[in-house]
Amino acid sequence: MKPLQTILIAIIASLSCFSTNAGSTAAPLTNAPACIQLRDQFNALETLSFPNTNITLLTIADGKGSEQIPGWVKPVKQRFDARIDIRGIADMSCVPRPLRGLVRTQFRAVQSYPVMLDWTGEAVKVFAYKPGKADILVLDRKGKILYRTSGNANEQSIQDLFSTLDQSLSARTGHDTVK
Repeated sequence: MKPLQTILIAIIASLSCFSTNAGSTAAPLTNAPACIQLRDQFNALETLSFPNTNITLLTIADGKGSEQIPGWVKPVKQRFDARIDIRGIADMSCVPRPLRGLVRTQFRAVQSYPVMLDWTGEAVKVFAYKPGKADILVLDRKGKILYRTSGNANEQSIQDLFSTLDQSLSARTGHDTVK
């Protein structure tokens, strides 16, 4: 049974889900919701709430978009370490209910840090997330969206992200950050 389960998980993970918000023309969100609570792959309740003590880098992705996240997160971790709160939401809305336990187990095996799992797609929908790409957002301490981009990271996009994070940290502390 294990080979069949592995094949099913691989098929589900490779599917590009097109959720109901895929063609949304809603106005761009300017603030994150005051509070989002979702369970992570370890079944622990994770909360993203504002106001927060740190600037937050929020990543949102489905299976396909998740491949783009390391290109964003790794340089941010290297440069800013614990000065930035890095959080993630995974759009799991394409996973059929009977397979959620298997997918959660597989997710746990490949991700050691907690990622909020959105099984319904409602949390990612409020951010006007578009499937197939990673969404990268910088949120200030009050939840205001200061920066938003999506897709693969490149040298220029990382520099733009760093610039926003540097400015956000400077505004928060009143001091210039070291480049």
